[in-house]
Amino acid sequence: MRPQGFRPFGSRWVLREEVALKRDLDALEEIVRRTIPLKRQIELAVADNNLRWQKQQSANQLIDEIAAAMRRSAVGTDEEKKVQKQIAQLKKATRELRDGVAPDHLGGLPHMRAMLESMTLLHQHAAVLSVRIEANSNLIQRAYQQLPSKVSDWIKRHPEIEIGPLYRPEQVDLATRKTRAMLGVDEIPMFLQDKQKRIGVVLNDQFPCVLTVAPQEKRLIVTSNMALSAGITQLGPLQTIKLPGGQTTKAHAATIKHLRVGSAALHEVSALVLQPSEEHLGGVLGLKLIQAWNPQFSASGIGVSLDTENRTSTAAK
Repeated sequence: MRPQGFRPFGSRWVLREEVALKRDLDALEEIVRRTIPLKRQIELAVADNNLRWQKQQSANQLIDEIAAAMRRSAVGTDEEKKVQKQIAQLKKATRELRDGVAPDHLGGLPHMRAMLESMTLLHQHAAVLSVRIEANSNLIQRAYQQLPSKVSDWIKRHPEIEIGPLYRPEQVDLATRKTRAMLGVDEIPMFLQDKQKRIGVVLNDQFPCVLTVAPQEKRLIVTSNMALSAGITQLGPLQTIKLPGGQTTKAHAATIKHLRVGSAALHEVSALVLQPSEEHLGGVLGLKLIQAWNPQFSASGIGVSLDTENRTSTAAK
């Protein structure tokens, strides 16, 4: 059995690729286990912030109404400046009572950003594993279907020998679908870093990286280190480009075979690769690049929502 690629696994013999498949499926299950409490913590933090933010807005509105009435009665008197000072002190006091922040600033709070960064890593790891699991599962199924006749005959003559496969295709499909559903891959985690919106993507199904979101752009810009890590070696001549922030620099044209952004999967994507000296500029994902999925910033302020049904209906036209 060993010369045919089989290995002992408990009471049965399986292909060595099946051992790797089991390891990846176990890792996928661990991601689900870790996601459940983290997702709950994020949901609770968002709900708590929303409640505090709404209370703060209501308090400020009430203060403004009282202030307007007080100003009307104090206009032209010595009390006017005193009233203005009291109003400023009252508003400051409401802000210091652990009030919430605007949803579009929530992803920049240290505790929230840490949770969103962890969730981003889980999304990326699951994406890499899912692609590898699907490829290995298909390879294993073909291997069993194409077993040499001498191996099949030998197995028939030895009924005491039990062989794989360890997993049926439908079991593998269920595991990957369960993970996607638990993670909610149509909702991409987004956090703030230096006031910039950041999300995670996967290049060429193997390299996770974090890019700055540019809503009005349709370009994909990556650093030289990202390109190298993703196995992108064929680069075009240098060209002058303008970054979303208005800065001018030089970059190489390149093609990325696979790009995964949440539930969006793109192939043969044109990209720009920055020079090694421009590593500090970071990468950029233009949201218009995935406009077929109708990307929208979520109301919570900490995610980008994708519409898979919109993508399906668009592709069908």
